[in-house]
Amino acid sequence: MEVYETLPIVPLRDVVVFPHMMMPFVIGRPSSTRALEHALLKDKRIFLAAQHDASIDDPQPEDIYTMGCVANVVQSLKLPDGNIKVLVEGVERARAVEWKEDKGFYRVVVKVLPRQKEQTGDVEGTMSRVVALFEQYVKLSNNLNYDAMVAAVRVDDPGKLGDTIAAHLLVGVEQKQQLLEIVSPLERLTRIAGLLEVEVDKLQVDRRDRKSTRLN
Repeated sequence: MEVYETLPIVPLRDVVVFPHMMMPFVIGRPSSTRALEHALLKDKRIFLAAQHDASIDDPQPEDIYTMGCVANVVQSLKLPDGNIKVLVEGVERARAVEWKEDKGFYRVVVKVLPRQKEQTGDVEGTMSRVVALFEQYVKLSNNLNYDAMVAAVRVDDPGKLGDTIAAHLLVGVEQKQQLLEIVSPLERLTRIAGLLEVEVDKLQVDRRDRKSTRLN
């Protein structure tokens, strides 16, 4: 059964939100503020999707990726400068299929993509491989808290594991968007494993270079 929902949209600059992810950010653009206020008056559900180009101030439908994330607004706080700080939690992948202009903001009809259950392939083996690579990645990266990250990936659900790791990868918006677009958990984990291998290699080279610089 296909599920459609009409939600206010907030376009994001340089951020991709995944299901299961808690994300704080600041909303300042008038259209985004109005979209948020509409969500807060209703059921606190909102659609978040990344812009193709973060420098566009007034993005139109064609400037925004169609695949995004339905999210719940967990907290919102009006700041002295008029901006609003929000904390959202990603709930489901969804694809925008229709845009409606409302009073100064857009509402979108989204097709909610139900979470897939993997029937095939070596899911457990792939999950173990990805967790091992991610632990290595976190150890080598100075920007991530090892204990918190390792605790975050202790999950049994392949979809949730993939999304949790994707959310914490220090890669660009385009790569994160590609991971959001992959609906199959096994396919997503396989892509993440490949990304992690590349990132771990880069970090190991950086570390060796820094070591040899210190020794010279």
